[in-house]
Amino acid sequence: MKTLVVKTHAFGDSLLATPAVAGLVERGDRVTVLTGPSSLQVWKRLPGIDGLVQSPAPCSAVKLLWWSLANRQSGFDRVIYLGFSSRAVRWIEFLSGQKVESGGDPETGFGVVRPVARDYCRIAGVQCSSLKPLFHVNRSEIDAVERYTGGKSYVVLAPGGARNARDYVPLKRWPMSRWAEVSLYLQARGHRVFLAGGKLDKEEISSVTGINLAGKLTWGETAALIAKASLFAGNDSGPAHLAVAGGTPALVLFGPTDPGSLYEDGSIVPVCGTVSCSPCYANSIFPGCSGNEDCMISIDTERVLYTLEEMLQR
Repeated sequence: MKTLVVKTHAFGDSLLATPAVAGLVERGDRVTVLTGPSSLQVWKRLPGIDGLVQSPAPCSAVKLLWWSLANRQSGFDRVIYLGFSSRAVRWIEFLSGQKVESGGDPETGFGVVRPVARDYCRIAGVQCSSLKPLFHVNRSEIDAVERYTGGKSYVVLAPGGARNARDYVPLKRWPMSRWAEVSLYLQARGHRVFLAGGKLDKEEISSVTGINLAGKLTWGETAALIAKASLFAGNDSGPAHLAVAGGTPALVLFGPTDPGSLYEDGSIVPVCGTVSCSPCYANSIFPGCSGNEDCMISIDTERVLYTLEEMLQR
């Protein structure tokens, strides 16, 4: 069966969808993935993909229309959209010329099971033996990272994040001053600390002491850095999902987002906000804060340090 799978954003969400797409490949489907720029690296690294199409989405309606007219997709036996937006479904039907199966179908639904990786498998109609995200790291990326680390033990912090092609949710970030306290605590106990993130994170996290590699590494090198770490700690963002993919013990901080919707039980150690309205959303566009914007602030520094110490002693 020739199958088109659409997952255009974002990097972390696409990582969560890799078990479902891998299940289609294992079943024998010839899978083409339609993706966007922010998650291209995820699908380039998934073994067995038959084809890869990069759209500019999300983007302006005019730009998307012109791209769609020039890049109509045809010849597929099945079209699956791993999402629930009715607008996206209409676009994909225009692009492919056929009915789209999605989480927006009344008989399918979205968010029926948790975490979302299991929901993606259900929408795709495959049995997934594992929900672990799949992200292959090559030897050259490991070697590039070892030039920074020297092959010695270290911890990775990711104080930034919360950015993707669809929206930016700074309320997912824990205050930098508290990350600075965490880094100093770890260094005082003899741990080397590396800071991971994107180019836009570099200046924002510069107040946190440590070896700041934000913006210096590719996604593959970032994955290699995290995979070789003795511990990862960060906000709910792409690097946290890479920690799960790499099997690194990970402490992840949650305010507005729901850990049970995004991570399989046991894959991370979650530390959540304590305000009554948290979490307020899961795998969707952030609706905006209706409270006092203090869910991440409610996470106490001592609580994070205590949890990290427990993890380091295991």
